[in-house]
Amino acid sequence: MKNLVIDLRVVRNNLRAIKDRAEGVLIITDLSANAGGMGLLPVAQFLRDEGIKNFAVSDPEDAKLLRQNGFSGERIMMLRSTADPNEISELLELGVICTVGSYDAAVAINGIAESRKLAADVQVILDSGLGVYGFQPAELDKVAAIYKYMSSLNVVGTFTSFASSWRNKKSTISQLDKFNDALDRIIAMGYEPGIAHAIDSAALFKYDFELMDAVRVDTALSGRIPGKHIASLNRVGYIEAGLEEVGWHPKGHTIGSERGFVTKAATKIGILSVGYYHGFGVDRYIVERSLFDIFRWRRRKAYVRINGQKATVLGSVGLMHTIVDVTNIDCTVGDVAVLDVDPVNVKGLPIVYR
Repeated sequence: MKNLVIDLRVVRNNLRAIKDRAEGVLIITDLSANAGGMGLLPVAQFLRDEGIKNFAVSDPEDAKLLRQNGFSGERIMMLRSTADPNEISELLELGVICTVGSYDAAVAINGIAESRKLAADVQVILDSGLGVYGFQPAELDKVAAIYKYMSSLNVVGTFTSFASSWRNKKSTISQLDKFNDALDRIIAMGYEPGIAHAIDSAALFKYDFELMDAVRVDTALSGRIPGKHIASLNRVGYIEAGLEEVGWHPKGHTIGSERGFVTKAATKIGILSVGYYHGFGVDRYIVERSLFDIFRWRRRKAYVRINGQKATVLGSVGLMHTIVDVTNIDCTVGDVAVLDVDPVNVKGLPIVYR
């Protein structure tokens, strides 16, 4: 028995915290990556029931799945810019707000929209420092061309994406200043940028920035903004797995491969058929941490909970299994262990909602 458990009561509490911080401005929920691993359709339905009507996705297939499953009146925004004619055609058919991050993308969307005799709603993305999608601040003449010459494009918003809001306030402020300056210049040219938004989950909760027309949240829903814990948010996502084997190993016995653990005394162990393949013991932000943080992360003691008690992981988390110390825990085969996981890392497990 192995399941990823999503407690929607915790998601609801996190959403309340988001609404409190948003102070009444529009909330756009980013449902990319299967709603952060929590399940696209169930989470979208839950959010709609809670009054959220604006969604963002990063894949046309996600937009298609939403439209095919009754999300006909909601505003869906494609987060990434694309000049691919097949993707553009599909997005326009689905009534999705396209993102324009280059002159080529603008020309492509305008041409297809014009051929279909329709006005395509688009949002312009400005690159303030992430360096993935977006017009550079020095090329606002290309943004102006959208308003001047592309009559089949209807600009409904302008936004940017921060590069490191969860760990670098100075850099985030610099990027926000660049974005605001670009907005001022667009307005000075006589154009309406539409809904302006830049604030993401980390910026919303970590800093007291002045809010724009909207905030865009993702990790705040799962309570898993990286860095220091946010008091008003709680973590969503854990694996429930039954103990497969329970038994004793003598003193001096090696447990696990690679960084194996050698028992210092007779030790009762429990075996779980869950490993890093399933997302346990994985940190998706590890590549962005300092060497000191990486060293500290590798040396930390991982644990699970069995019958309400902590059981320390022995050795390294394996590909498909984890071995835990249950010497002082009254347990047997079949008892359920609870493993904290970030849902976005989980694969190969069914999702159970509570």
